[in-house]
Amino acid sequence: MRKNYVTLVYLPDDQENADYLQNCLEDMHVDVHSFEKISGRDNELLKDIKNSSCLIILHISDDFDYRDYIREINRANNRCQVVCCYTGRTVYQSKFSLNEIECVEGYPIEALACDICSIMVGGYRLKITPFNRKKYRNEAIALYNKGHYAWSLCLLLKVFKMHDNDVKERIGDAYAHLMNCDKAINYYSICLPTTSDEDTKGMICNNLGYLYTQTKNLEFAEKYLKLAIEQENPDALYNLGYLYETSWAFDSKTRRTKEGYELYCKVLEKSYTSEASKAKAKEKLKVQADKLLGRKNYAAAMTYYKAIGDGPKVAECLRNIKRIRLLYEERKKRMTQQ
Repeated sequence: MRKNYVTLVYLPDDQENADYLQNCLEDMHVDVHSFEKISGRDNELLKDIKNSSCLIILHISDDFDYRDYIREINRANNRCQVVCCYTGRTVYQSKFSLNEIECVEGYPIEALACDICSIMVGGYRLKITPFNRKKYRNEAIALYNKGHYAWSLCLLLKVFKMHDNDVKERIGDAYAHLMNCDKAINYYSICLPTTSDEDTKGMICNNLGYLYTQTKNLEFAEKYLKLAIEQENPDALYNLGYLYETSWAFDSKTRRTKEGYELYCKVLEKSYTSEASKAKAKEKLKVQADKLLGRKNYAAAMTYYKAIGDGPKVAECLRNIKRIRLLYEERKKRMTQQ
């Protein structure tokens, strides 16, 4: 029975790259069993390969004899993916049908991890029939709920039907978790016109806004986040504030940082916003208020301290404002007397 993990085999000289690749894959919610290649027969590794969903062979530093691994896969009748990552082809590559990724100079490990996930998802070998579709659909959703996004995506793409909105939304969610923004946007865009539930519409619009923010398509990000706010999505108001605060900040002509902080204040005021959004907005406002207080911009700092409910800081700002007002009045009197 094939399991939801991958097996990574690497040469001793490639350990640093292997560790980094493992971390990248685990960040994408892929369970990795890692093994260093030894000169003799590694029974533990061969046992692991029998149930693996994908065998990754990393040989960047030198040649690699992996015939034993292929034989073990064939002997166990395990139809898993085999991905060979190399800088120079080995003498064994021409003898087997493998997925090959050439790691040219400057090729980042993060990109290698994404390419491996794409091969795993696109090449998942499974025959779906009308009799087993429901079973695999439920299994895909269960995997998604456990956080195994790459494996759930393998099954979701196999059981995909145009009328099944729940599957389409999960595919978009899985791609979003794996940071494949373009594909996630495509699936969410397919779902949106056919979704009747208001909460689901708000969630999809919020996710589209977030993904467009990541791809720097700011106009579309703003459009969908505003639509999500209309549906009272609990995170959309914070995300729009974040968009205004950060994404437009590099262009002084279209700077909207102040609007972003005003939206953070609204996040704390509205009852429908989530606790996570409130906590993040509160932290953002506190940092900005402290900066403004350090610059002696007491009026603006007081507004943000009021929003987060920091009474002592509000009192400090009021004292400073009164002190400045008194100094100004005294100076004005002296000038009139002269």
